[in-house]
Amino acid sequence: MINYIRKFKSQSPFSSINDELLEPQQSGYLKGKVLNAGAGWRDISHLIDGELVNQDIYWEGDERTNIDIYSPIHKIPVIDATFDAILCIAVLEHVENPEEVIPEFFRVLKPGGYVVASVPFLQPEHKVPTDFQRYTKDGLERLFSHWGFEIVSSRSLFTVYHTLHWIISEWLHLNSSFLYKVLRVIILPPLVLLSRKSNLTSDKLASAFQIVAKKPDNYVES
Repeated sequence: MINYIRKFKSQSPFSSINDELLEPQQSGYLKGKVLNAGAGWRDISHLIDGELVNQDIYWEGDERTNIDIYSPIHKIPVIDATFDAILCIAVLEHVENPEEVIPEFFRVLKPGGYVVASVPFLQPEHKVPTDFQRYTKDGLERLFSHWGFEIVSSRSLFTVYHTLHWIISEWLHLNSSFLYKVLRVIILPPLVLLSRKSNLTSDKLASAFQIVAKKPDNYVES
């Protein structure tokens, strides 16, 4: 029992970005010139079949060397129809103006190109440095279709146990009492294990949603 607790109590239940993007990669959505919008620190170059362009904003003390374009995500300084695909992983919750971001994605994407985006639904607030919104599957599909995208697919990410682990962990770290520490040891390790072993998903209890949206093949740039 002691070894079990040591193994799981301090580990995150969330898998790597490789698992999250496996399906889009295998479906051929990450080919050509790919914009990683809101790139952060994560390296996804090994998942791209082509050229990766990392875009993000600059902040004071920023020492990253992987960013190719510094700009707001709603004003990307490239010409129309530049990219074959766009990745936007866990970024839209942090921007104040997603209704400006999505048409900008449409503008810089080539006809027939894909956007692969993920956004949280049932996740605690996580400011980097801001946190503005959450989306249901319907809300996410509406956001993209409203600006001209065709919805290829949308699905929940992770399991119900990922959702429960994050929320319960936040709750149990609000208090440093002995009781709360005991509850962390009792409740969190089993949720980590279940998140790794179970495939139980639900749109009602999704931690996040992933959408694949396509700019129409026959779209003519004006």
